[in-house]
Amino acid sequence: MPNTATVGQRFQIDDRVVRNHTIGYSGSKYKKHIGVITEALTRANKIGVNQYYYKVLWDDRRSSEHAQHSLKPVE
Repeated sequence: MPNTATVGQRFQIDDRVVRNHTIGYSGSKYKKHIGVITEALTRANKIGVNQYYYKVLWDDRRSSEHAQHSLKPVE
């Protein structure tokens, strides 16, 4: 059995995050989107484990929702 640990909620409201967006087919080029967490959501997957999602207000004033694994903190 693999050694896995529960991660929990990584981000709080008003945290700055970045999301890499792949450009083209190569996967080696990324466009970075930087924004602020506006809302944190929890949803249960099909086996009942809670997964974390966040609503993000991007710097270009767009808003979208993303899973925790697709976001990284701004360093």
